[in-house]
Amino acid sequence: MEAAATLPRMPRRVLATVASTSIGALQAAVLGTVQGLTEFVPVSSSAHLVIVPFVLGWPVPDLAFDAAVHLGTALAVAVYFAADLAGVLASGTRVALGRARDGDGERARLIPLLAAGTVPAAVAGLLGESLFEELFTSTEDVERIGAPIVGLFLLGTAALLFLGEAVLARREGRGRGIERLRYRDAVLIGLFQAAAIAPGISRSGATIVAGLFLGLRREASARFSFLLSLPAILGAAIVSLPDVPAGADLVPMLAGGATAAAAGFAAIAFLLRYLRTRTMRPFAVYCVLASAVTLVTWMIRT
Repeated sequence: MEAAATLPRMPRRVLATVASTSIGALQAAVLGTVQGLTEFVPVSSSAHLVIVPFVLGWPVPDLAFDAAVHLGTALAVAVYFAADLAGVLASGTRVALGRARDGDGERARLIPLLAAGTVPAAVAGLLGESLFEELFTSTEDVERIGAPIVGLFLLGTAALLFLGEAVLARREGRGRGIERLRYRDAVLIGLFQAAAIAPGISRSGATIVAGLFLGLRREASARFSFLLSLPAILGAAIVSLPDVPAGADLVPMLAGGATAAAAGFAAIAFLLRYLRTRTMRPFAVYCVLASAVTLVTWMIRT
């Protein structure tokens, strides 16, 4: 999912703020797994955390659950890229202290690149959260207007994925690595991440496709996308924490957070391997099918 008042993709917009709403441990585990998988696979976690409760007739989860699953997916990124992040931070520290070694400058450069890419998302979260939050703050809001909006935006994600693959095909698979990423590229990818504040627009899909547009290889674009997600996901969790009601049930939070972390780790590992040799077109087709299921279910119920 996208982020409340700071970064994209986890606003209260999708995981609503109804403190009285409660879900059981099994439902929490299912939704945590959904969050972990779809945060990184380019099919929109914000859409699925609306669609799954909507189709199954479950209540909209509350902010306590929102914070827990975002902490879980943030943990997945941090653990998977622990060696990369440790190396970058060590290089950055040595550069700042004037004790740089060979390669430190190039590795440390990733820190300002990620910062530059995060700024558009932060601005979008501050300015656009309330626009979507009103559509997803209760089960009634989702059934009235939220579900069809998600269905339509999923078609937007599908179009982005098809377009990104078409651009890559014209380059015949050639492209740059992260080491050749420029600050302008990072900001442009960040702008695509900011667009994912719209529920149904996949954050990972939008940022990976942006990287393809800018000439990155598929796997390199996915790697930068996942690293860029860490401040966004952490921002979502941190912003949600002050609104978590006192005495929130810890069992669903722990179940959701743990399954989100495990599923998120597996999704990152899977997608990085998958994109070395395969396209994102199957995910685009899936988004079209998920949109159809959502819209048909909505029309039957209204």
